[in-house]
Amino acid sequence: MIHDIPDLRVALECWIDLDEDRQRAREAADRVSRDGLESAIRHIFRSSRGMDEKKADYRTRQVLGGVEKCQVQCSGWLRPAIDANGAILEIGCGPGQLLAAAASRGCEVIGVDVSMEWLVIARHLVEQYGGSPKLAAGFAEQLPLTDDSVAAIISLDVIEHVGDQNAYVDELKRVLRPGGFFGLSTPNRYSLSPEPHVNVWGVGYLPRSLQARYVKLVKNQSYTFTRLLSVRETKKLFSQPKGFAANVTFPAIPEQELSNFTLPRKRLALIYNWLVEIPLVKLFLPFFGAYYRVWGNVKN
Repeated sequence: MIHDIPDLRVALECWIDLDEDRQRAREAADRVSRDGLESAIRHIFRSSRGMDEKKADYRTRQVLGGVEKCQVQCSGWLRPAIDANGAILEIGCGPGQLLAAAASRGCEVIGVDVSMEWLVIARHLVEQYGGSPKLAAGFAEQLPLTDDSVAAIISLDVIEHVGDQNAYVDELKRVLRPGGFFGLSTPNRYSLSPEPHVNVWGVGYLPRSLQARYVKLVKNQSYTFTRLLSVRETKKLFSQPKGFAANVTFPAIPEQELSNFTLPRKRLALIYNWLVEIPLVKLFLPFFGAYYRVWGNVKN
């Protein structure tokens, strides 16, 4: 237990060192108490993530401003989760922006993340918005919740980092009550834009066996714990026999995101936003679209 957050992580291979993460979580809790939430977030980006001061400041502003962005999503495609009569679980809640947005609307929120360090931040951020979150460090493949225990599940940009994606989907089905809502988002494997985690072009079009070697060659970075899915692969995971009624949509890039783009990138994004609204083009988005959402219900 760290900062009143239980550590329920089992012995699974993951992208972080659990012992180091526990120590950083204790440091984050001390820094929040001593210097405040913003300082603690900035320190995480500087120390744990190795960013320079300018980038750390930018990412800190992103975290603190992310609650407003999540408020927009809660009024849009995630509205069924907000309206669900029961607890909302976010898998991979990170620093807690979405939990804070939901809590500000009176929702009961539960957050599970592999990083205890970010959960410490999430607790304080949600409390700033009037919430009392239930948080736990755990893995998406083995959620520390009982069967049929939540009314809605949200999991944004998480499925591509899960070691066992089939187990992850099975866990969604297990803890979500019949008829419950789920909403996911993930980068598209077959995207014409650079792979967002390593900023390398063309990764998804390569066979799985070559992707990590290609990223290592081009960027000298590890690609071990990233596995982007195509729409076809995702639909197979959420197939009807597994008890899901799932929809896949390619949204426009949000206006809040465009404000952070350089001018050339913003122009390309505006063209993309125009294209995704054309009915004929929508048929081909699985082969070049930037990212997509998966949403729906578990069958009764």
